[in-house]
Amino acid sequence: MNETALPLNGTSQNATTATVLVHGWVSGPDVRGSWDIIWSSFMAIFLCTWTAICLNIPHPKDRTLHILLRKTKWMFWAVIAPEIVLSIAMGQYASARRSVRRFKKLECEGWTIRHGFFADMGGFLLQPKDSTPFLVNSRQMAYLVEREYIQCPTITEEEIWDRSKADSLSKLITAAQATWLLFQLGGRAVLKLPTTTLELSAGAIVLCSFGTFICWLHKPSDAKSGVTVTTRFTTAQILLDAGPIAAQPFPDIATFEKIALFLITTAYASFHLIGWNFTFPSRVETQLWRWSSVVVTGATVFFWVFETIAARQRFGRWDKYLIWLRLKKKPADETTPTATSQDGETGSDVERAPKTGGVVRQDTILRMDAFEEEMKKAKPIVFWEVAILFPFILLYVVARAYLIVEVFVSLRELPAGVYKTFEVAEIIPHW
Repeated sequence: MNETALPLNGTSQNATTATVLVHGWVSGPDVRGSWDIIWSSFMAIFLCTWTAICLNIPHPKDRTLHILLRKTKWMFWAVIAPEIVLSIAMGQYASARRSVRRFKKLECEGWTIRHGFFADMGGFLLQPKDSTPFLVNSRQMAYLVEREYIQCPTITEEEIWDRSKADSLSKLITAAQATWLLFQLGGRAVLKLPTTTLELSAGAIVLCSFGTFICWLHKPSDAKSGVTVTTRFTTAQILLDAGPIAAQPFPDIATFEKIALFLITTAYASFHLIGWNFTFPSRVETQLWRWSSVVVTGATVFFWVFETIAARQRFGRWDKYLIWLRLKKKPADETTPTATSQDGETGSDVERAPKTGGVVRQDTILRMDAFEEEMKKAKPIVFWEVAILFPFILLYVVARAYLIVEVFVSLRELPAGVYKTFEVAEIIPHW
């Protein structure tokens, strides 16, 4: 009589499963849970904002906790209003890029865009004679070199980058997570699989953070200390010649940079329009999402158009256009601008400049380009500009607040197709 031995615990099915061999590749489940959606979206947002944010050099007395809280604050703004952080990053990029042109005119060939970022983030500390040291930005550095208060900085691009705490592994992980999220959003759209507003909003933040990352690509990340530059002149001597113009950063951004900023911020705002036909728990939420998406996109475009027109008015460019079209006469007192000092005496600043071999360098700070001259003569922002913009800003803030709240509220009731995975995206490593 043949008898079959049974396992002691009586779980014959488990024992059989444990001994059965499966040949070949076994795919994962084709479903996902609510936690999978929330975790992957939050990881993409966290990694992108953490990697993109590049803080300025902290004060020597700042503690690690204080620095961490500062970065957390900027990460918060990168999530709530990523277009604002992007605008700041673009402005810093523009300043660093302009500094390269300035130093090239001063024959400082070793100065790169990385030097410009390093200067603007507090990397150069000027130590005057018998005075307290103070930080100088890229424009002030150009002024000091041009007036021969200091020599061209000798620190190399590699030495600056050595001070950076940039981690290639973290950037690689971030790139993988961001690629996976965007690839999944695209794939689900092609296959007509429903997705969540949380994933959609995460994709918009990732897109905007990518622009911020590109702007700060050459900015040292989490640098803890700068370099000291000494001069034999006193602070009083330097400030007497400098006036207010050398204390300002390089103004505004170029047309190409403005266009890039406009395209990225508009793409971020309009990204929410993709959810136009998403399924929401109620019809009211559907309408509110649609209207909020339209308001955010429309307000962004309106701001750029309005600010472009208003800026030309402040800088007097419309008058120049009318004069060029012969629709307005040129003012009789308009003369060709010349390099003058801050006190209005032509050449007085140049005479006070330090000399080398009897030759005084041409003052590239006072010999400003056309736009910087416009900045000096620009009219202040008037009340009507604020009065027109304020309602749009208020609507924008309310609409953005709703979009942020709705991405979480809508998770309470989702189409069943949301939980079906886009299997092709699973081949990309993600967390």
